Amino acid sequence: MQNLVKHTLYLFLWITGLTAALTLVGIGYAWFFTEAKELAHLEWLIGSVIIEVVAVILMLAKKGMKYLPDSQTDKEPKDTLKFMEKFITTGTSATVVSSRVSWLAGDNNLISILQSKIEKGSRIEIITPNEVSKALRENLKGASFIVTKENTPPEARFTLVNSDRSGAEKLAIARGVHPEHEITIFDNNSGPQIIAMAKDIIRKSKELSNAE
Repeated sequence: MQNLVKHTLYLFLWITGLTAALTLVGIGYAWFFTEAKELAHLEWLIGSVIIEVVAVILMLAKKGMKYLPDSQTDKEPKDTLKFMEKFITTGTSATVVSSRVSWLAGDNNLISILQSKIEKGSRIEIITPNEVSKALRENLKGASFIVTKENTPPEARFTLVNSDRSGAEKLAIARGVHPEHEITIFDNNSGPQIIAMAKDIIRKSKELSNAE
């Protein structure tokens, strides 16, 4: 499909280039070789060039936007929690990788959403280097808590949904702190390589947890 889009764009570029060349040749001919200094349908040729250029720009912009990730910057923790509530509900499974999960333990609404998804058959995983409090484990019965017990907490902070549905994955990566807490959201178009790396991190974290 991408090859078809590429060849179509090339075709449009060739047509635009040929139309522009014909227009310039016509203007040159009318200016240097005719007395009338006018070329029949010149305005149509110029108009066609302008329309074709605009069409190519719009097509390239539309194609390019498809491969750009979404992003947002949260000023307050509550904004991030609202995002997490919405983001997790978009998938049938969710894996949260974080050096600390204190933010989750203090949000009853998000815990309620996660518990509801678990009861409906969704798979919820939480990967962290430190032991999770007993209270959180009890509030999220059915969730998988994967403790890696790493001495150096990982810098990665992300949430992957639909990890078991190839092509339907969505990945939210967090960086920075509030009020400059930035979240970048990738899907299979904007970041398949990033999603694959996230899956590798999850797999290796599980292997490390089992090794312990």
